[in-house]
Amino acid sequence: MRSISIRLVHWLPVPDCADLRGVGDWSSTRGFRLNMFHRTKTIVLLAIPALLLACQGGEKNGSPRSSLPSPTRVVTDVREPTAVQKFRTNEGRAAIEGGDHATAIRIFEELLDENPSLTVAYIGIGLAYEDLGEFERAEPAFERATRLDPRNYEAQLGFGEVLQVLGKLRDAIRAYQQALAIDPESVDALVGMSSAFLGLDMASNAIAPAERAVVLAPDDGRARADLGEAYMRVERIEDAIDSFEIALELLGNEPAVIRSLVECYAREDRFAEAINAGQVLISIEPTAQAWERLGRAYFRHGDYDASVESYRRAVEIDPEFWPALNGIGVNELNAWLRSERKEIQAKEAAGAAFRSSLRVYPDQPKVVQLLTTYPL
Repeated sequence: MRSISIRLVHWLPVPDCADLRGVGDWSSTRGFRLNMFHRTKTIVLLAIPALLLACQGGEKNGSPRSSLPSPTRVVTDVREPTAVQKFRTNEGRAAIEGGDHATAIRIFEELLDENPSLTVAYIGIGLAYEDLGEFERAEPAFERATRLDPRNYEAQLGFGEVLQVLGKLRDAIRAYQQALAIDPESVDALVGMSSAFLGLDMASNAIAPAERAVVLAPDDGRARADLGEAYMRVERIEDAIDSFEIALELLGNEPAVIRSLVECYAREDRFAEAINAGQVLISIEPTAQAWERLGRAYFRHGDYDASVESYRRAVEIDPEFWPALNGIGVNELNAWLRSERKEIQAKEAAGAAFRSSLRVYPDQPKVVQLLTTYPL
């Protein structure tokens, strides 16, 4: 970033989730950035003549509603489901596709009453709860399916997705690895893995699966967006811009991609494009995050009045949005320093903004350092 003037504080906003404790970073270690571009769910109906693996053993009349078989038990007696069970499985999956999740869950639970080791029934329950957004209930169903049939791609992929939503990112990566061992060309597993690595702030690890996904599916906007995010975090900014621009062509005006483009354009001193993208972002979603990102672009451009105004708009929307509070603090601190420390009002405003930010999110050593270095 270009220098403002001698002895001014140089604020380098970091990419989302790259340094979660950096001044001005709007991400948080309290969560993770889940890839917002979910795969399109396709409910695959089972071919009745096809061989489906189901495992024999466990309770003969047990119901998953009251007790699931022990997840540590490995069932080795594998048999083919009956034609009726296959037909009922297809009925359950069709019910999910039609949005009738209650019927789907009832069908799969009835199948498990008949055969507590029917892998496809556990997968069906997992898919239904996942589609409902009840991920805590989907997790044990997918986990049981993976234990009954570790070579079941659908079970491993679904397990990975649910674990990722629940923030269990390392476990999710292991599930995606299992899915890829079964289907090495699974774009969904590759995108999920790259997104999970990004959530763990392991951008260098995210690049390979994202690049592979782009090779396999050049028109997959999720893969392009994840690849751009990974490139941005390892400072390959031009490559990131290329990926984000293609992602926008594929996904339309996706706000998360535009937010990242604002940051990348500004880092490359392409300020007109950064500000334009930030204004487009606000027209799509006038959120605190959008205003904060526009404030960053103005700051890098040297338009400090517009920058601090953007940050204030963000705080008006969300008074506890600490990255915007940091933005106000940095602008006011620089105003005080530019005045040769004569503008006491700016000094007081900087201190107030930084302290408010720390009250919301105390784990910010860079902000603490500023308050220690300058008598705010």
